[in-house]
Amino acid sequence: MNKIAVAMSGGVDSTYAALKLKEQGHKVFCITLQMFCKQHPATGELILDPFDDVKRICDQIGIPHILINAEQFFESTVIKNFCNEYFAGRTPNPCVLCNKEIKFGLLLEEAMVHGATHIATGHYAQVEFNTKNEQYLLKRGKDRKKDQSYFLWRLNQYQLAHTLFPLADERKTDIQQELETHHIHLKQKPESQEICFIPNDEYNTFLKERAPERIQQGKIVNTKGEVLGTHKAYPFYTIGQRKGLGISAEHPLYVLEIKPESNKIVVGKKKELYHKKLFSREVNWIAENTISFPFRAQAKIRYNTKEKSCLVTQADEGIIIEFDEPQMSITPGQSVVLYDGELVLGGGIIERVVKI
Repeated sequence: MNKIAVAMSGGVDSTYAALKLKEQGHKVFCITLQMFCKQHPATGELILDPFDDVKRICDQIGIPHILINAEQFFESTVIKNFCNEYFAGRTPNPCVLCNKEIKFGLLLEEAMVHGATHIATGHYAQVEFNTKNEQYLLKRGKDRKKDQSYFLWRLNQYQLAHTLFPLADERKTDIQQELETHHIHLKQKPESQEICFIPNDEYNTFLKERAPERIQQGKIVNTKGEVLGTHKAYPFYTIGQRKGLGISAEHPLYVLEIKPESNKIVVGKKKELYHKKLFSREVNWIAENTISFPFRAQAKIRYNTKEKSCLVTQADEGIIIEFDEPQMSITPGQSVVLYDGELVLGGGIIERVVKI
């Protein structure tokens, strides 16, 4: 019987993960990380996460609950990187870094201190051990509509060896019904926001409060360098953006490039957003000894897109990914994740488009 620490948020997924593991006979306790405080948009009053509600859920299931303050570490890793990336003209995905450093980093360490052999989360993904290569593999969750393997590509072998995904074979609708059967009633919560630490998703306000000196107007230019208008501040824009440019033109204009060094936004036609090749840095392979260059795979350049066929080759300090067909809005700072069917091979951070 394993002693398992469940990363508990008080939502449907983590609650069911804890319930399922307990019913399987495991010794279970829950850990919640206090990572940040939200501010009320009107009063400015600090709003703490509802940990009392989380404790109530744990009490109802009959498992202990531990609350750990992780604000300083979260600030120095996830939030610092989030701001730095935007000020470098990139569009980061903070969930990917949070998973590696916080949920499967700090939380795993704390779980071990409290005697756990594994941590469990409410992610829709699968971990398997490959006896042939003696390495752990990461696979998609069975519920493809909820599959979250895209956000887990930075995990290493140690983290996967000590991780359980109880929802690997589950479907969201079945989980909700199962909790009702056990008379576990959760407060209505919206689906997790893409940027959980920013109230109302107003990241522009967040960046301005963090570094007001970096928020300056600049020029919007076309690919010829001709000035078409003025932008509010380059960190407020992302590749492929159409709305909010404030430019009148004969045809729709989209953000093609962000140039922080000159404080310029380059815009152009939609067809100019399409590219076949990208360079990726900070690459992580889930099972490194199974990778042999060059190789073909399927790649996703953002969470809510379908994977596309590509060729992967090695490059200095990274990889080159060449798609069979041009892809729209390849965005620096976002994750590109490589798949072989259900298997997650690994991924990297998109550094730039490679123009042919």
